[in-house]
Amino acid sequence: MAGRDYDAIIVGASFAGLAVARRLTGRVLLLDRNEVGAVQTSACGTPLWVPQALGVADSVLQVHDKLTVRAPTRTVTYDLSAVPFCTFDYKRFCEGLLEQTQARFLRASVTGVEDGAVLTSDGRFTAPVIVDCSGWRGALVNSGSAATPARGDFSFGLETRTALEDEGLSFWLDGSLIPRGLGWIFPVGKGSLIGLGSYVGLSKLKPALERFLRDRGTVATTYHGTYFPNRLFRPTVGRLFAVGDAAGQCLPLTAEGIRPALYFGVECGRIIQQIFEGRVGLSDGLERYRALVDRYRRAYRILRLAQWAAEHVPTHWFAALTGLAARHPVLPRWWPRYGWFGRFDPDPSPVA
Repeated sequence: MAGRDYDAIIVGASFAGLAVARRLTGRVLLLDRNEVGAVQTSACGTPLWVPQALGVADSVLQVHDKLTVRAPTRTVTYDLSAVPFCTFDYKRFCEGLLEQTQARFLRASVTGVEDGAVLTSDGRFTAPVIVDCSGWRGALVNSGSAATPARGDFSFGLETRTALEDEGLSFWLDGSLIPRGLGWIFPVGKGSLIGLGSYVGLSKLKPALERFLRDRGTVATTYHGTYFPNRLFRPTVGRLFAVGDAAGQCLPLTAEGIRPALYFGVECGRIIQQIFEGRVGLSDGLERYRALVDRYRRAYRILRLAQWAAEHVPTHWFAALTGLAARHPVLPRWWPRYGWFGRFDPDPSPVA
């Protein structure tokens, strides 16, 4: 059918999907069941260099050069000035990236993939290159069936926006608040996003979050919550590329998923563009992307081990470790390395 054949189809129009689309110049279809930037499911925090490199610095709401980790027995403050952190406006960030693509965006629900075609609520679309950026459910890599948030593979977070100000960027380690998890406060200019995360995927967090809010002297507005992976999955399935949470690329321990989704999305898009240009074949492109992701498996295993420690080690012991990590000369050895993790070529000539 005319207008339904593309060079590439990308399922999911959040961080990963937009990062892939931004690098492509062919006929690209970008699918999502929601409007771009309409459904925020994260605290939207990342190193400041990320929105700056992508040309969406106008989305930044607040810059943070300190992070405080609070536990019942101690408080530890990290100096982030070597690589400042920021919080940003999700809608503005995503819309800014969309403006840099040539892709056709279509709001449609995806039901699966069949014989090289993506099946949607708006019909059937075909392309030789298909990329699953649909989030933890993995709409395509799981053959149209949503992934099951099995214990051990997924964490869960619940968050709300509040009017609280001046608390600073903070993480909370307190087993009486949430066992085997953490709390956070992410200031966003006017107000803060406050949430709780369970490393073991417990989803009924609202009562604990409401207690946390009362202790801070604030109240919830609307809630949003989601599962997120805490280990790498397969980056390719058959002829499909997978990027972001669909490939398990969210970092363990810190639950930072934005930067990996953008990094792997940019790199996946670079490889797909080489396929468009005939410089590599599809099979070679899939292999190159698998090899790229595999280079990071050791780093993910280290973070997964640190998450295991956060889950199982007594809180006061783990808090002592966080204190050690904040000291000199330890902090300068790891924070810049972590802060620049995933630094990518932003493509200095994005589509206008």
